Amino acid sequence: MREVLTLQFGENANYVGAHFWSLQSAYAAGDRVHELFAERSKQPAVPRALVFDAAGSFGALPLEHELQSAGTDQLDEDRGLWAGPTQVHRQPLHKQPRAGASVRFWSDIAPVRYAPHALHAVSGVEFGNSLGEMNSFVEGARVFAGNDARDDALEGSFRVLAEQCDRMQGFHVLADAFGGFAGYAAGFVGRLRDEYPKAPVLLYNVGRTQTVGKLGTAQLADMAVAAAVNAEAVSMSVPLFAPRPDPELKSHVDIASGDFNQTSAFMAANVAQWSHCLHSGQRLLDEIVAQVTQQGYYPLAETLLAPGLRVPAVGSDDSRAKLAAADRLVGRSFVACSDADVGGISATMGQLVADRGTGFSSLVSDRYPASACLSDPQPARLPRSFPRIFQTPGQKDSGPSAKETEQLPVAGMLCTSTASLCYIQQLHGAVHCEQSRLFKEYERESVREYQSTLDRAIDKYSPQR
Repeated sequence: MREVLTLQFGENANYVGAHFWSLQSAYAAGDRVHELFAERSKQPAVPRALVFDAAGSFGALPLEHELQSAGTDQLDEDRGLWAGPTQVHRQPLHKQPRAGASVRFWSDIAPVRYAPHALHAVSGVEFGNSLGEMNSFVEGARVFAGNDARDDALEGSFRVLAEQCDRMQGFHVLADAFGGFAGYAAGFVGRLRDEYPKAPVLLYNVGRTQTVGKLGTAQLADMAVAAAVNAEAVSMSVPLFAPRPDPELKSHVDIASGDFNQTSAFMAANVAQWSHCLHSGQRLLDEIVAQVTQQGYYPLAETLLAPGLRVPAVGSDDSRAKLAAADRLVGRSFVACSDADVGGISATMGQLVADRGTGFSSLVSDRYPASACLSDPQPARLPRSFPRIFQTPGQKDSGPSAKETEQLPVAGMLCTSTASLCYIQQLHGAVHCEQSRLFKEYERESVREYQSTLDRAIDKYSPQR
């Protein structure tokens, strides 16, 4: 089996990860072997994952994951040196919310159990600021460097996870796009590249409820530094932000404004679309990366999703007519996780189309090689706990009905396109002034190096004249 290890860094990434594992559990129901899950003797399979977050962000977790607990009361009594009577006082944990209740922590929506060694609470007290917080990329990078110097990051739980693999494919990384865990993740990925120089690393940069264009200056600066630092270590990077608000927005996607539980669910559906290719055996991770990035030349990709897509019949065998129909569908029904306006499938440089029960791949199969088209006649399976973001109340024909919620036809596209140029230019603008107060903790030469890295990316993604 070709295993894939998943790494999650930060609250935003872990919200997406919680929904992602929920979807994967539905897809892998009944399977004894899975690239993303590790089987345990006489126990449910657990994700092949390491999860990093601030200690106060784990909320409610099943008993075996309670980070706040020192063990059972009986174990506490057995370990004590005092021979007399003892009492154990515990602070009550945050309780798992009931269905329909508001979500406070990503663990409130995590339906799977993680391995005991998978969860890691990160504190900045020792190496970060005096409050133990990691508010910026540089603080997170500093905390990782301190922790790694004290205890090798690739030993301990990571080594246990890696040694459980027979033939590891590579790494699947979900990381906050800005803030301390962006820096922490960049440090960890850099160490991965030193240890596994040829393994593919697919990185999803997770934002929050706002689009890229509405981020603050400090957040853009963090993202710019993260993009520059990760440029050499990451095989492919994919931004995940709230879908761009569109008055015509694709009536089959209904996400409440400001609700990150719903926004992260949509992001997770995008990630799961490509992970399904791994589980189904249609593609290996390095094949996905090579196809989309054009052998590594375009490392920044866009992901688009069309849940509930209905492909109209094209009464012609003409490949041009089919491609035109595909372009119209991409513009009308595919929702991007960034501000990028891809326009149509014909405007992409590298592309991978994943069709699950929609028939969309039949429109592009004549134009693109078989390696660019993945088709599965079975629709995606959605667990009942998944937010109902793929329905539009009162519009029966615009999206899947309540009965169809568990079986959702969906098409996805992972591509590189000149539409990413605007995103790169925004990042470049954030580091344009090296004298900015935002970069006072960086060496001037480092900032110039970040600028040069983003300059090269702009050259690659600029339309050829």
